Amino acid sequence: MKKKVLDFLRDSGLNIDGDKVLMFLIKGSSLTEAQAETILIEYASQFNGGKLDTVAKASIRGVSKGSYARTKTQAINNIRQSIYTIMLLRYLGVLSDEGLAKLMEAAEKLGKGEVEEGLELLHSMI
Repeated sequence: MKKKVLDFLRDSGLNIDGDKVLMFLIKGSSLTEAQAETILIEYASQFNGGKLDTVAKASIRGVSKGSYARTKTQAINNIRQSIYTIMLLRYLGVLSDEGLAKLMEAAEKLGKGEVEEGLELLHSMI
């Protein structure tokens, strides 16, 4: 991630510099690194009272207002599609109650810093 983005996130209370799990998850997700940066900027800007406009957010990423808005739209669409995919798999019975519980448990373990256990659960599902 870009230094300016990492600095903004750190100043907003999200210190993710050097977070290998985050980079692993981004690489395996349907989001590009630019889309993940954009979503993180949107999230972190809420901690600043939500007072940053699109021009300021674009400046953090070093892109134009239009590019930032486009990337944000693409990220939101990818997130929506990922949620629909999980819902479809659950609806069809491909993702069982046990599988969904494992997914939630893996996310919880990663959130608590139990990286090995969380990744092990994640890999057991795939």
